Amino acid sequence: MQLDGFMNDVAAPADDQSLAGRSGREIEVKLEGPPGVLAAVFAHEALAGIVARPRAQRLVTTYFDTPDDALERAGMALRVRRNGARLVLTLKWIPEGAAGSEGLFSRGEAEAKLPGEPADVLGAVGRLGLACELMVREALGEGALAPRFETRVKRRIGTLALAGGGAVEVALDEGEIVAGDRRMPLHECELELKGGSPAGLFNLAARLTDAGLWISPEAKSARGYRLARDERPATVRAIHPSLAPGATGEDMAGAVVDATLRQFLGNWPALRDSRAPESVHQIRVALRRLRSGLALFERAWPGGGFEPFRAEAKRIASALGPARELDVFQSLVEDGPLTALPRDASFDALLGAAAARQADAYGRARDLMDDPATSRFVLHLQAFVASRGWRNGLSAPDLAQLGESARRFGCEALDRLDRRARKRGKGLVDLAPEQRHDVRIALKNLRYAGDFCACLFDDSRGAKRFAQTVGALQDALGAYNDSVVAQQTIAALEEDAGPAAARAAGAVLGWCAHGARKADDDLGAAWRAYRKARRFWR
Repeated sequence: MQLDGFMNDVAAPADDQSLAGRSGREIEVKLEGPPGVLAAVFAHEALAGIVARPRAQRLVTTYFDTPDDALERAGMALRVRRNGARLVLTLKWIPEGAAGSEGLFSRGEAEAKLPGEPADVLGAVGRLGLACELMVREALGEGALAPRFETRVKRRIGTLALAGGGAVEVALDEGEIVAGDRRMPLHECELELKGGSPAGLFNLAARLTDAGLWISPEAKSARGYRLARDERPATVRAIHPSLAPGATGEDMAGAVVDATLRQFLGNWPALRDSRAPESVHQIRVALRRLRSGLALFERAWPGGGFEPFRAEAKRIASALGPARELDVFQSLVEDGPLTALPRDASFDALLGAAAARQADAYGRARDLMDDPATSRFVLHLQAFVASRGWRNGLSAPDLAQLGESARRFGCEALDRLDRRARKRGKGLVDLAPEQRHDVRIALKNLRYAGDFCACLFDDSRGAKRFAQTVGALQDALGAYNDSVVAQQTIAALEEDAGPAAARAAGAVLGWCAHGARKADDDLGAAWRAYRKARRFWR
């Protein structure tokens, strides 16, 4: 449900009077780090101008939902927070049209002070306004609200005036999330914009990463729901941008950055869990999609300043490469030659060496996500989008082009990328490996651009079919690349495992060679299908 008029202004600082049904938009960055680093955050030079001495609060917050979490499925969180004798009811939700300058860190928010402990939380929701009450009741259906989990924290809080105007509320929370007999420690620093430009908030958060903090990608509510259900973090697949009718090319830039960063950050919790190897793949997909999108905008608006972010995304993705390659290798062996030779002991030696390297690669991947430089990359990119930083380096003619329709921008980009892929793929079956790799990269960029632009056109089925056709051709081209990577991986593993893995290594290499030959047999048909596919944007 769209809440018209609820997204007009950044929420003002809360006091008892302003909480009489206050609704607005929360823009907030959460940071985490070692408890000792967090405890000293108010002494950081970036917070030297903080207003007054940070005051301490003890907060107990109860989150309500149905037993099957209907509100969470609808993207909402409903809570009652107690601070001494003071009770505040809060509803948060993911608003429509939040993508863009600060969508990744933005939620709708409505609050109201309660006169006492509510006997009926659903009845109290009416204090938030009719639109909120209707939204909650629609999500609940026949479900009944009950407490799901609590957060219990000691909070130190202060306000910092931003140099360019506006303010940020800085809150340091230390405590725990409680769901039944399960507990999860909670140590984080919240930075909430109370007025001014979102870019100022993101730049402040980036400065605080110098103290050894990093972005906390999950809200307290998300962690609480996982704890209540005793679930591990899930991986997040590609998120498609959402653009309103009449969106411009400039709007599209913000939406693409938002969607790709959501996928990037959304997989951090799963990466920290060693049982979710798919997270590395999804993080790399997010970064490839981001790089592809930034290349689109850099070409359209030369000198716009997108390239440094594209280079940093490539650096992070490359650092995750070893973990992903070992994941692919393990799946290849277990689903392929090991099924034909299940009792061959040499596979134990080969997979044992792979597991040791994989554990080390995952450790380095997790360290990369906790590296403050990775958080600074996200925050600086968000500040760049929020301030429309690309305008600083553009000429007057290029500035005028920013307002062209996103649909026209998409048509031109897709036509150009399609022509490039066709040109590179001439005589595909006979191309050298390096040239095939170039075709594969061109197809990836075309497929990602199609995903970014699909919402701009009415033919959603045609867009899906086109993506599937391009994907099938990519897979056929990728078989040879997988074979090359497997050879390189085996060479490294044989150094670790020695002669004990020789038989398994030979079996894997033979399996890969057979797969590459079969893919070559299918390549011509896949190329012809791509050539004949209907271009959904025309």
